[in-house]
Amino acid sequence: METGYEMTSMGQNTNEVTFEVEKPNVVVVGNSGVGKSTLINSLLQSYEAETGIGEATTREVRVYENDMLGFRIIDTIGFEPGLLNSNKAIGALRKWSKDSIKNNDITHQINLIWYCIDGTSRKMFKKNIDMLARATAIWKSVPIIVVITKSYSKPEREENIRMVYSAFRGHPKLANNLKAVIPVVASTYKIDADLNINVTPDGLGELLAATSHFLPEGLEASIVDRNYYYLNQKRVMAHSVVGASTLAGVTIGIVPIPFPDGTILTPLEVGEIKSISKIYEMEFDKNAELIQTIINAGTAGIVAKTALNAIKAIPGVNIAADILNGLVAGVIVAALGEGAVFIFEQIYTGQKSSADTEWVKRILDSKVAGGITRNINKIVYDYSNILEKKGKVSTKEMMGIILKYIKFKD
Repeated sequence: METGYEMTSMGQNTNEVTFEVEKPNVVVVGNSGVGKSTLINSLLQSYEAETGIGEATTREVRVYENDMLGFRIIDTIGFEPGLLNSNKAIGALRKWSKDSIKNNDITHQINLIWYCIDGTSRKMFKKNIDMLARATAIWKSVPIIVVITKSYSKPEREENIRMVYSAFRGHPKLANNLKAVIPVVASTYKIDADLNINVTPDGLGELLAATSHFLPEGLEASIVDRNYYYLNQKRVMAHSVVGASTLAGVTIGIVPIPFPDGTILTPLEVGEIKSISKIYEMEFDKNAELIQTIINAGTAGIVAKTALNAIKAIPGVNIAADILNGLVAGVIVAALGEGAVFIFEQIYTGQKSSADTEWVKRILDSKVAGGITRNINKIVYDYSNILEKKGKVSTKEMMGIILKYIKFKD
């Protein structure tokens, strides 16, 4: 297999970044006792991976390589019966994955998964695939090859292959990741010592060929998954800013100050937008016009006007004026923040340009303002419902009601 793969990662308003991957990584996952270590030893032509019978032998994530293979092999703790044991195995691989991403180590990403199952059991439970999905959750699009180990009976191989495809076909997360199912015998197995009847190693060449075929796809997929992980982290941080800002907006809005001319929210909105822009690495000096366009849509712009007009249009609104002000203020801040998250994310992923302020204005006009119009009556209804049941609604509960409906989708 060739090594020295060259991969390209796209970032927001940055040039292409090229990574040299000396060797890709194949992770080996499966229940304890299925023969993962025996498989690894056979491929490495060594006895480096400890093996055992009836108990877990790999107690941590381990990396193996030699000059013969064009990829590294990542051995993992086997899934064992019991919630605590299975969570330990899942957690070990997830931690290894997260650490390799956080350390920005392109050479230690997972590029392909070998999922080993025991060919003698002739059973495959949904919970096993669920554990696989949880353990490799970061690598959402990385290819999977199912390796049917201990595949001594050739007549049973076709049945086992059909069983695997059937089990994966209905899985919501991994159905599209399965690329091949390969029965193997990793080492010589004695059927009858007296008659000297053995099953010799089989299927290893097919496994290596399939791995070589799907690794380029896996290298591309791991870059996508890595970038998605970074993006999701930014999204979590940005939404926390929106939540804190919405709570502050509700609190400010309840204060008995005339709201229609309430530029009192402007500093809060400015801080919210600037904080979100930093999360998405939008330098203020280079994107001043874009950021100002979003800020201008707030208290003094279309977002505030839409919220106020939408409240007036709700028939039979019977909420105290200060509470109504709090809800409106929270809606404005939440909608502006959610709109900013969407806009900055589109720019960060390279789907839109930071110079396209006209697109930003259209988003603020159609999606942000439109979302307020569609959902303000639901917010008021939910508030009234909780007030009727409990007699009181806290500012945090008001924030929760607002964020429940002010969400942004493409």
